[in-house]
Amino acid sequence: FAVNDYVDLELLGDVYSNGSWGFRARSQYYFRYKFSGGFNLSFEKLIRSTRGFDDYSQATNFNVRWSHRQDPKSSPNSNFGASVNLGSSQYFRQSLNEFNNSNFLTNTFSSSISYQKTFTGTPFNMSANATHSQNTNTQVINMTLPTFQGSVDRIYPFAPKTGSKKGAIDNINFQYNVRGENRIQTSDSLFLTGAMFDEAKAGFQHTIPLSTNFKVFKHFSMTTSANYKENWTFNTINKSYDTETQSVVTTPLKGFDSFRTYNFSTSVGTTVYGMFDFGEDKKIQAIRHVMRPSVSYNINPSFEKYYETYEVISADGVTTDQVDYTRFEGSLFGTPGKVYSSSVGLSLNNNLEAKIRDKDSTATEAKKVFLLNSLNFSTNYNVAGDSLNWSPVRVSGGTQLFDDKLSVNFGATLDPYALDNNNTKINTFNIDNGGSLFRLSSANMTMSYNLSLIHISEPTRQAEISYAVFCLK
Repeated sequence: FAVNDYVDLELLGDVYSNGSWGFRARSQYYFRYKFSGGFNLSFEKLIRSTRGFDDYSQATNFNVRWSHRQDPKSSPNSNFGASVNLGSSQYFRQSLNEFNNSNFLTNTFSSSISYQKTFTGTPFNMSANATHSQNTNTQVINMTLPTFQGSVDRIYPFAPKTGSKKGAIDNINFQYNVRGENRIQTSDSLFLTGAMFDEAKAGFQHTIPLSTNFKVFKHFSMTTSANYKENWTFNTINKSYDTETQSVVTTPLKGFDSFRTYNFSTSVGTTVYGMFDFGEDKKIQAIRHVMRPSVSYNINPSFEKYYETYEVISADGVTTDQVDYTRFEGSLFGTPGKVYSSSVGLSLNNNLEAKIRDKDSTATEAKKVFLLNSLNFSTNYNVAGDSLNWSPVRVSGGTQLFDDKLSVNFGATLDPYALDNNNTKINTFNIDNGGSLFRLSSANMTMSYNLSLIHISEPTRQAEISYAVFCLK
């Protein structure tokens, strides 16, 4: 029957002779230019065998489905949507209603409810969503209730109100992002009870990336950035060693705690153009070489202050080991890094382009073709390392041949360090060990050719019927 002009309702019921019964309510709603959706609630009370017999049992199962769609015209700056399918894992398998037989093999239920909002005229955005995933075989349920995300678009606090941004100060910019989660893992038997929240994990992560870019000596572009993260958590741990059981005891702790991390990076690069002119009367009139060298530096501090130590004690009371751990293990957004790292990156990107005389004698301009789309070299030097500081040199490149029908891509890894008799890398350069400057440790090449097959069905009409790619490795 119709509830009103916008909502209808259907009520269905099942009754069985041994006392089992079922109830279903279905509703569709539609508000023009606003939203529409549907709701379906199913509930069953199942009684098997007869009271007093050993195989007598009762089971209560339910299933809820809800879909909601918002019309974009109703609110261009916000959106709310829902797709919900949750309930008892055994609902479709134990149901007596034959209309549920088609869903007998359903192994997963999943749900999502989301809301997004953009604040017009401001740099602020936010979204919130709740998700649910349920495995009907294992009866494990994972949920996020809810996940919240907020962000502030890129802001240039020192940029002039009019005109272009110049210099390091004008180009300073930052963003802000926050993410909060409440994750729950529970079982079908504890679903929708207070016990499902006992193992919940909750936390927030705040991220502020800060960067600027400017010119150095007119021809060099420099970029500097820093990234700050602050993590809030409500779940930490404490570890200790039990000498009686000779095992590590992990005790979960509830309560607010936090840690902060940051890193820094900078890079400088330029573009160098080289032109080799052979003359307009030559078949190859000119070759242009473009090089883009760059140097970068990255540093990640060590956050040892967030680490603690427990002692491993043998049965006779002797300390055999000391193990470091952080109380933030198992928190939602990872753990603070303990290892200090500092590295310098070197890279050189190249491409070669030729200007050749066109085969068409009526052409007025030369034809441009790429000899090498790319030829790249990159490596890193670990400043903080005590050995094997240089990373292998990675070489990669590619080109197009036969009017861009044949694509050729290649790569290689060149290691500067030698190997010992056991094929283990040692802290000795390969050239100092009687070898060449670099040792080839890997190489690959990929070629692909495009084939276009034409079928002529009529003298005045032709159609392309297939397209194939042929690859060699």
